[in-house]
Amino acid sequence: MKIGVNLLACIPGKIGGMEQYVRNLLAYSIQSGDQNQWFLFLSKTNYHTFPNHPKIMKVMMHDHIDAHKQFHSWIRSLRLDLWFCPLLVLNPYDVTIPSVINIPDIQHEFYPQFFDEKSLQWRKATYQSSALKANAVLTLSEYSRESMIAKFGVPPHRIHAIHLDSAHEFTLPFDETKNQLVRQKYNLPAHYGFYPANTWWHKNHVSLLQALAFLRDEHKLKIHMVFTGAPQEAHGQVMATIKQLQLSDQITWLNYIPQEEMPYLFRNANFLCFPSLFEGFGIPLVEAMRSELPIICSSSGSIPEIVGDAALTFDPVSPEDIAQKMVEVQNEHVRAALITKGLQQASKFSWSKCAQQTLAILHQVAGK
Repeated sequence: MKIGVNLLACIPGKIGGMEQYVRNLLAYSIQSGDQNQWFLFLSKTNYHTFPNHPKIMKVMMHDHIDAHKQFHSWIRSLRLDLWFCPLLVLNPYDVTIPSVINIPDIQHEFYPQFFDEKSLQWRKATYQSSALKANAVLTLSEYSRESMIAKFGVPPHRIHAIHLDSAHEFTLPFDETKNQLVRQKYNLPAHYGFYPANTWWHKNHVSLLQALAFLRDEHKLKIHMVFTGAPQEAHGQVMATIKQLQLSDQITWLNYIPQEEMPYLFRNANFLCFPSLFEGFGIPLVEAMRSELPIICSSSGSIPEIVGDAALTFDPVSPEDIAQKMVEVQNEHVRAALITKGLQQASKFSWSKCAQQTLAILHQVAGK
């Protein structure tokens, strides 16, 4: 089967779990006995980051030529069997061969206020129409699947929930020498809670900060938090809140961390606090479970589906509830139970299973 894959939106290191999804899908297909031919449509930005392999043909899209015409010309000349858009929407929309897309979530339907007008209008103009036009829609959780059935009217048999997994680095053996280097490099405190998340509005950093202040002021308990992630739209408000609540002495802010160092940020932490208001999946949850790191997290979106019974959940808009779970997760019996359940829950996720399920749907849609 000849599969065309639109990867123009794949910006290396910038799209998180969906980039891992694409790269692991390709790796699995290459390593298995699968006989698919992959035709990757790439830009100058990402062309060099994909492997050269007999099963992969890389097509450089020219930015000075209309992409719509290029796509159609290549689809015809290569005689592709299937068009796959794993990064959000169907492009080109009028593709004439069977098509599959992956929409991770439809956050804009629940929190339109988190998007600027241009982004919101683009999502409203493309997401639902793509979901209805494509022969199959993939998404990352049953929560997202049910959301699209309800909000977009996608027939249930045409939309499929396929879970992701943690980054590959979280399956590597623990290296104590590297661990010490990471601790020293970032001057990590002896005990800390951890939250890896870009400062998007939905990541809800402010409620977590208010919980820290509540514990300090009402219970005389100071908990240190380490944050990683790139500055985004809510960053100004987050920094202002730290200053307003006088929390600077309880915060370590590290911004972007190289992927190979991330497992050591998890392993040295005391707990993961994940107060996000909305997630299509939430890879850090799986990464924490693989790292034997107890989780306290939001009860919103797909998060309960991903953690199962392996976390203490809280109301993400209640700083008092978040604070209470920060205290509960210090109990050694609670921690031991969460770690055991976390390892069991993490075993349900694998990139090979993700790839197998994805390939099965691609074959089904193409009739190959």
